[in-house]
Amino acid sequence: MSITADQAWRYRFSDTLLLAYQQMKGLVRGAVDPMMIHYDVMAAIDHHERLGNVIANDVVSPFAQTIFLNPAHSRRACTLVSSDATVGLSDENQLRGMVNASNGYTQTILGALNRRGDKHIIDALIGSASVASVTAGSGVITYGSQAMLSGYQIGAATAMDLNRIINSTELLSKGGAPNDGGRTFLFSPGQTRDIMAITQASSSDFTKNQIHDKGTINGLNWQGFNWVEISDVVDTATTVLSRMLSVPSYRQCIAFHKSAVGVSIGKEITTQIDMRPDLQSRPTQIRASMMMSAVRVFEGGVVEVRALEN
Repeated sequence: MSITADQAWRYRFSDTLLLAYQQMKGLVRGAVDPMMIHYDVMAAIDHHERLGNVIANDVVSPFAQTIFLNPAHSRRACTLVSSDATVGLSDENQLRGMVNASNGYTQTILGALNRRGDKHIIDALIGSASVASVTAGSGVITYGSQAMLSGYQIGAATAMDLNRIINSTELLSKGGAPNDGGRTFLFSPGQTRDIMAITQASSSDFTKNQIHDKGTINGLNWQGFNWVEISDVVDTATTVLSRMLSVPSYRQCIAFHKSAVGVSIGKEITTQIDMRPDLQSRPTQIRASMMMSAVRVFEGGVVEVRALEN
């Protein structure tokens, strides 16, 4: 006698919303000197003041005419930019599903704004800097621009090597950037294999970092730099949504000192959750916003290091 069970199968769904990998803090902002960050800026344009170097005079005669020093006083300007990330959740869809999506969406848009904040700083480091000049007598401010110094753009679409990393250190020192532990090297995952292939970076004969044990140089200090890996923004199918470090025909990695860039913050990341009664479905709107900008302050403190993108 044959007995079979009816195939009245049940389906189970998870009540947990799994988030794609998120960046919940500013990786690049954390490498900026806190003294270079202006908070609570209530203006359209913020200015970062610069004072040049001088060297003291020797006093040959105690009663000779005093020689005054004249350090150059100049300023860089940045226009604050508003950024936001907003999603809507309808009551109908939330009731039909098993997942309370509010928290997940909130975390996702917070990650989006952290990336946007880092992108502002990255673009400021190697982009054109706004220069503010005050006309003598009238006090009228005029604005110009200062491009990256061509001598501080090194490398090409070839494998990252020790020579260009040492060259970056050399250029920063020649530009007056202190070698005080405040230097950072931003790279993408596309340079990992070439960096790890550098004998001086991986061999215990040269370093104690043991990067092959860790699988990365990210988060380590080597060659005078704190190494920070900056990944592109990708979707769940790994399609690139946005390049963080640009790729014209090579990856634009960046070596910089923490005081080389100024950051102006009008509003830190703020989140609001409210209902939209103006829409027919009266959805819940989750919105996070911020207002900030950045500008390169010292040319000698930034090197664009071009490298092959694997």
